[in-house]
Amino acid sequence: MWLKAEQWILPLSFPFNWNLKLKFNVLPGRPTPAFAKEGRWFRAFRIGGSLIPVMVSFQGTVEKPKLLVSTTPAGLKHKQKLLDLVFRLHGIAYPRELYRFMEGDRVLRKVKRSLHGFGRAGLMAANLYEGVVKAIIQQQISLRVAEHLTANLVERFGQHTSFLGEKVYDFPRAEVLAEAEVEELRGCGLSRRKAEYIKGFSKEVSLGNFNPEELHELSQEEIVSCLTAFKGLGRWSAELVMAASMGLNVIPADDLGVRKAISHYYFNGKLQSGEAIRNFAREKFGRFMLDVTVYLLMAYRSGINV
Repeated sequence: MWLKAEQWILPLSFPFNWNLKLKFNVLPGRPTPAFAKEGRWFRAFRIGGSLIPVMVSFQGTVEKPKLLVSTTPAGLKHKQKLLDLVFRLHGIAYPRELYRFMEGDRVLRKVKRSLHGFGRAGLMAANLYEGVVKAIIQQQISLRVAEHLTANLVERFGQHTSFLGEKVYDFPRAEVLAEAEVEELRGCGLSRRKAEYIKGFSKEVSLGNFNPEELHELSQEEIVSCLTAFKGLGRWSAELVMAASMGLNVIPADDLGVRKAISHYYFNGKLQSGEAIRNFAREKFGRFMLDVTVYLLMAYRSGINV
């Protein structure tokens, strides 16, 4: 049975390209746990012990955009929480200072104009437990393969509800993945080691030995030290969590995609080491490093020339 929908219409006061967001952030048709279908974005969130589904769609133009956010009557009392999650996951904001900075660089000026309305970098996870598990899955494989493995995990272990004719999922809870057998996790396409790492990390979280949300209170180096103490988590994973799940001004510089994108636009395609990319990005992009890197990744994947 479909749940009744309530809707908020949110005019935005800045250019916003919804199609670019969906292209960069979402695996079409399969839940990671978010998924896109016919221009609509779906995801469920666990709030106050309840599973609250959300659907986001778009009206208007890039220059005069409106977001339509639909949820259930039960979601109405969580309006601010739901909107905060939607805006953070999609990077919905008007970054005047970022745009001003990009206009001052020949490469970034062209990239910005080619990706008009993309806005700020979004997040890949609604919470840090989800972010760490996704970082483990993404190790040493392409993003698209990782997304399909994540979808396998979500479909098998995540809770779902029916909303607007769709099966809408939240990410699996730590307690569920902690109790899963390694072979069950491997059945989602994970290697034995990744299955063991996810199960081990989930067990620590489920037992209350570690609360990932406390990472917000630590410095960047403390976060790296904390996460790398877990089996299967190295510096690359810690930097990915900080960038893609916390929105900190950090990049996973050892990531091959990041290295290729920055090397393509600033080193004539000559692939640079992770350390060289890290140092270059810090000096060249400063406090805009994360957002600029996301733009360069998007541009590189889209074949944008400058």
